[in-house]
This record gives sequence, C-alpha cells and structure tokens, in this order.
Amino acid sequence: MGLVKLKIPAGDFGLTWRAGPELPIVSSHRHAELELNLVLRGTATYLFAGRRDRLVRRSLVWLWPTQDHILTDRSPDFDSWVAVFHPLLSRKHRQLTARTSLYSRRLSERDAGWLHRLLGAVARAQTPAENNAGLEFALLQAWHLYVDAETSLLQEVHPAVERAAMQLRDDLTLDSFEQLAAACGLSPSRLGRVFKAQMGVSLQEYRGQLRLERFLQIHESGARRSVTQSLQDAGFGSHAQFYRAFRAAFGTSPNRYLRGEATPGERIPPPHERRDPSAER
Repeated sequence: MGLVKLKIPAGDFGLTWRAGPELPIVSSHRHAELELNLVLRGTATYLFAGRRDRLVRRSLVWLWPTQDHILTDRSPDFDSWVAVFHPLLSRKHRQLTARTSLYSRRLSERDAGWLHRLLGAVARAQTPAENNAGLEFALLQAWHLYVDAETSLLQEVHPAVERAAMQLRDDLTLDSFEQLAAACGLSPSRLGRVFKAQMGVSLQEYRGQLRLERFLQIHESGARRSVTQSLQDAGFGSHAQFYRAFRAAFGTSPNRYLRGEATPGERIPPPHERRDPSAER
C-alpha cells in the first residue's frame, strides 16, 4: 500500500486507456489523480477503505485522489475504460470531488455507449491540445452521467423495478419486500429476480446502500446527532441491523470507521461467510 506516481506526459491533463483481465493484480495503492472506470464487459470487484464494490457491465465508478483501492476478482472477459485526471484539472472543477458516493452507479445503455465513444475519441487524440480538451469534456460529461445514473437507468427498466426503486428511495424504513412486491404488481420472487437483473444489485443490497448513504449524510452533516439517532433516521430498525449492513459494506465496525481508524488492509469477509441480508428484514 502506497502512493503511486502515474506517468502522465508533461503538459497533458491526464490519460485514457482500456484495461482488461490481463493486467497484473497490484497491491492496494493510491495516487494524486482523480480516476474513473467504465466497465464495458464482464465483472470485477473494487476494494477500498475496507469496502467491497462489485462492478458489472455499464458500472461507472470514481476513485478519489489519495483513496486506497485495489481491483480484484476480474472475470476472463473483463473490459473497461480507465481515465485519470491531473490534479490541476480536478481542482479546477472542485464541485466534482466534493460530492462523493459510497458506490459505483450503473449507466443506461444509451449513456454507457455515449461515454464509451467519447473516451475512445479522447484516447485517439493526436496532440496534447486535443487530449486536454477531450479529457476535460469527458470529465464533466462522465460526472453528469453519474449524477443522473439512477433516473437515466430507470427510463429503460421494467415499470415494477422503477416503482420498487422509487419506493425504496422515498421510504427508507420500508422493510417488507412482500408488501413492496404487491404494490408493484409482481410476486416477491419475480420482483427480486427482475430487479437484480436490471439494476445490478438485489433489493436488499439496494436498500442497504440507500440507508448507508443516508446515514453518512446525516451523521457527517455537522449536526450534533448520536449514532443511534442517525441510524434510526436513515431507516435502520436496530443497532444490530445497522451494524451488519455497515460491516458488510465497509469491512469494519461503524465506530472504527467514524473515528477514522479503519485501514484498507482490514479483512473483508467473503460472501459465503456473510449473514444472509434477508435475515435483517
């Protein structure tokens, strides 16, 4: 684990390249450049700050400057775009790095295709001026697509999936997936299968992501709230439910994370050792 110096040519704002399964697995590392990855095909897993983030086709993920990360578990058909942006460029657009998210987001077919073509054009730039203009445009476009990813993706999914996603987003206390499925007009098993296929995560994982993001927004807002108040306001029904979800997402306890004591080297339990999320309902 350490700081890696990327070889960006003098005068360039960054680099763009394709990365597949043939790249070596390096140790956890970080760099001063802002990075984005767009998955074109296959699957992989990012580990950073003790957290596991599963990437699938059309996943867009940002890696923030100085953030420790390691890409593992790449499938044989894994293919992705990688773009890194010089600190001079990322500092020019501070509104980007000021708005972090816990997870990657999955783009729609249309948006992923557009970003794929844009990054390809940047990679084919013939001069530093073309490369720099393209990188800055790609940076801003990718951020807009990321921010709008949920809305854009829901435009092409099954109506029941859209309704379920909106209800989970609007009511973080919703615990009964049977009631949710009934409201969406599908059986629980059918809704679960369609949701996972089209959104890339299960209903339980999606709800957990929303609750954890809400918890961190509340608890880190500067308001004087206890952890108990914050987790309840985020939709968690108990300390035990919150602890299990937090531990599964971050690989460490909430207290250690909030005190800044978590390290990227902490062990993250593999899926077969984790508690079934349905047990939290």
